[in-house]
Amino acid sequence: MKTTLQPYQFMHLQAIVANLIHNYESVNDYRTIGAIQSLAAEEIRELLAASQIDTKALLDFVMDQRLRRRAAEKYLSELKEHVIPFEQPTKKQVEKVFRKTKKLKVPDFSAIDLRENTFIGWNDLGTQKKFLLFYQGERLAGTLGDISNTAIKGFCSICHHEANVVLFTAVSKKAGDGRYTKKGNYICLDSSQCNRQLYQREDLDNFLQKLK
Repeated sequence: MKTTLQPYQFMHLQAIVANLIHNYESVNDYRTIGAIQSLAAEEIRELLAASQIDTKALLDFVMDQRLRRRAAEKYLSELKEHVIPFEQPTKKQVEKVFRKTKKLKVPDFSAIDLRENTFIGWNDLGTQKKFLLFYQGERLAGTLGDISNTAIKGFCSICHHEANVVLFTAVSKKAGDGRYTKKGNYICLDSSQCNRQLYQREDLDNFLQKLK
């Protein structure tokens, strides 16, 4: 099997399967289960349309109402081996992206499961800044901003899920007049959780576009 599944696609697939299992365990009406399965099957086919994943085998597995978490976790862990990981940059590459930042604290990429990351985000609590590292095509890029001291329950502007969020304030340039302005958005305090809840690459791209 070729490695063609993106991290955000895998996270979306995990969420669909988890929802199916939740309903298998809690819903007794077979018609309701059938409707939920039909919607899930449509989502999965659309999600994996461009991949090399054996969709029929996957659907046969997850549409079994006897499916439970342990078996699903084992199956998905094997499927995860075919996810394209976030390409690990060197320390120098990261420092080049954030060249204006003094004493940059580069994360330990070996401690991160790069198959779960569409982007890499980390907090520097000493300076109250959050750094976001991502690829635009093949080019490594990044952005940073100040984060609020406290987290609140709210919806993240990147993954669009409820989480502990902080106000992320980035400086951007206004088009035409050369002046700079600050733009604030609430995003997940924990970027690992944000990646686990990010199901579409477009959501990240739209957030980054708003910062420009």
